[in-house]
Amino acid sequence: MSEIETVELNGTLVGAVVELIDFYSKKGVFKINEYKDIASITEKLTVMKDAYDNNKEVELLSLNELAFIVQIFKEGSLRVPTHVESFGQIYTVYQHFTKILEQEVENEKKKKESK
Repeated sequence: MSEIETVELNGTLVGAVVELIDFYSKKGVFKINEYKDIASITEKLTVMKDAYDNNKEVELLSLNELAFIVQIFKEGSLRVPTHVESFGQIYTVYQHFTKILEQEVENEKKKKESK
């Protein structure tokens, strides 16, 4: 039986999401009531990127934060007149975050089953 590859974050991936959020923000993708959450996740990602870049301990994203980031990709690609699949690099980052979210959901299931 082959082992499933574990996907992890790094400073480049986190920075790419910060840049994407900035791009979407400049395009007016987000609704007024979404900006509080957008600002919060951007701040967390910025702190993470700094930690990765300076080889410091990184506070990982929660399951909800990962799901929110994946949702940013989905909503942004719908609200800007292009599909995320059209942007090779963006789609690669999207796939990476989606895989990490799937891993975390699976880890949570295993924790609940072991109790």
